[in-house]
Amino acid sequence: MIVRAGYRHVITYRTPASWLRFAHVRSALVLHKSFLHCLNVFTKQEASTCVEKEEVKVEVERFIDLARQMEAFFLQKRFLLSAMKPELIVKEDNNDLKFELQRKEDLLRRHYDKISQWQNLLADLQGHTVYNKCQQPTAPQPMQQAASPMQQPCSVQQSVQAQQMAAAAAAQQAALQQQALQQQQVPRPPLPPAYPNTVQRR
Repeated sequence: MIVRAGYRHVITYRTPASWLRFAHVRSALVLHKSFLHCLNVFTKQEASTCVEKEEVKVEVERFIDLARQMEAFFLQKRFLLSAMKPELIVKEDNNDLKFELQRKEDLLRRHYDKISQWQNLLADLQGHTVYNKCQQPTAPQPMQQAASPMQQPCSVQQSVQAQQMAAAAAAQQAALQQQALQQQQVPRPPLPPAYPNTVQRR
């Protein structure tokens, strides 16, 4: 049993287990007290602004030493626990893995939500772009296209160029066909007159 009265602690223990708990509490209290002393060195108000280096060094080294002792104490207890009751260690590892899996699943779900939001936004933007293209005139005047080619989007320019090339190819093919027809319709020259059977010889 521990009763705090100011800065004093009245501690009574009757069994070894009670004494062990008292040792745990005492080491934790000593570490806490050392941390407070170490913090007080940096936060206390003094007449001079400079802090004595030796005092700071002593308090910090004492706190680090106690922290290492506490770490060694807990590592020793964990080693004893793993030797005496290994199923508890396995259960703890399973709980840690379950917690980590749950955390990863939550993270993946948040990422999927963000991806779906971005996909919806891109779909809306694409639909808006297609609607604007449909609202534009289908056959713009060639003079306007030549006057402002840089103002049109790249896709529109490419489609216009493709249409122009197709129209030029069709016109060339029509000209070739017309020329072939003209060649077929040209009248042939008349045949020379036949020579008479009887030719007067001198």
